[in-house]
Amino acid sequence: MPVQSDLKVHPKMELEAGQAGKVAVDNEAPNKQDDHIPVAPPSKLNLAASYLISILCGTLWGFVFEKSRVFEVRSIRGQMVFERWVMLKMFMGAMGLSAFALSYTAAMKPKEFEKLREKFKDECDRSVLRATTLGAFLLGVGMSLASACPGMVLAQIGAGQKNSLFTVAGGIFGGFVYGALEPTIKSTLIRPPNSYVFPREKRFVDEYLNVSPSKTPLLIFFLGIFALCFSGVLEIVSPFDSIPEETDVANDCSNVFECRGWPPSIPGVILGSLQFLLIPFLGSCMGSATAFQSLVALPFLLTTTPTKREELKKSDSTWLSYLVKYTPDRLSTQWQLLYCGFCCVGAYISSTLSETYGTSPGLSPIECFLGGVLMLFGSRLAAGCTSGHGISGFPILLNTSWVAVPAMFGGGIVSAFILQAVQGDGFYPAYDDELM
Repeated sequence: MPVQSDLKVHPKMELEAGQAGKVAVDNEAPNKQDDHIPVAPPSKLNLAASYLISILCGTLWGFVFEKSRVFEVRSIRGQMVFERWVMLKMFMGAMGLSAFALSYTAAMKPKEFEKLREKFKDECDRSVLRATTLGAFLLGVGMSLASACPGMVLAQIGAGQKNSLFTVAGGIFGGFVYGALEPTIKSTLIRPPNSYVFPREKRFVDEYLNVSPSKTPLLIFFLGIFALCFSGVLEIVSPFDSIPEETDVANDCSNVFECRGWPPSIPGVILGSLQFLLIPFLGSCMGSATAFQSLVALPFLLTTTPTKREELKKSDSTWLSYLVKYTPDRLSTQWQLLYCGFCCVGAYISSTLSETYGTSPGLSPIECFLGGVLMLFGSRLAAGCTSGHGISGFPILLNTSWVAVPAMFGGGIVSAFILQAVQGDGFYPAYDDELM
């Protein structure tokens, strides 16, 4: 899984019972280790390095998210109705660099790449239509409704966007509802009788195309080239500073860090490059939704013993079984909490430097809360969020991600046009002139 390094966190080195974090599309569940394999505790140096990498990547994530302005309502809803292209520019830039990181891993560390893929494969034994497609569609609806995604809302909090905490509250509630209903969802949506599931031997695009494993790194590399070129063309066709009210004369600043906005493709490239750190040091790929699930499971850490938690996990029959799997009692579930927490810090630093903290208008509390519920419920059902499927799963050539990403944008586009028709002038919230 991870690239060789003295500072890496090997999957056999965990904090508690020795079970490592499972790398799903968005690191969805704890890893399953064979009981007969002896597990060595991680060294203090390994743990310290892993926590530092989590903090660094989270801070950079939040900083560049704020600089891209993709977190603003007009960027997200405007993208879904094809009026603004900030979101797609950043998304494609991030996917491009992520593809380069995965291509490098596949070419230079093929065994580690295959281990990484195995974790993705394990979490995709679910109905393509009822779970992946429906879940991603609901995620897209939530994105348009709240104008956020599980990772983006962290930048909104750091930048002081109005009512963004309601989105977080909705996300936590959505994660709880999904966890509580998971036994029923598993039998009716995830693995219902006669539902289509990708064959296990063909769960990646290159396997469907019968591409030689030796050529897979090249295929991923060219996907990265395409994504970067697409992002660059959008920057040329629709320059980032062509809409003054969005960029607030973004180039009128004394240094680059004080600018209100950057061309979105640049933050996207920086965001995607974080995979070069996450893959080797944490044995994981980019994703944010699991952090919400860990927040839901936090009470289990305070009210149960390790033995009791293991019993609940193994039962796999009650509504607690799913929730307790995400208890933040080891590195595999702790690192995303650190990562996401420092996303808020990074966005706050960026908005403070540009003196734009609290100037981005938000939506109503009910829109934010309901959008947050749909985002997290959809992410759990689809086994991945926007960054998990789009920035990680898509370039790793996971079949379900190639289904989820179009479904996600489909849900966002359909719901955005409906919202625009219903809300009229209220579709985009107005800026407060006194704050600008």
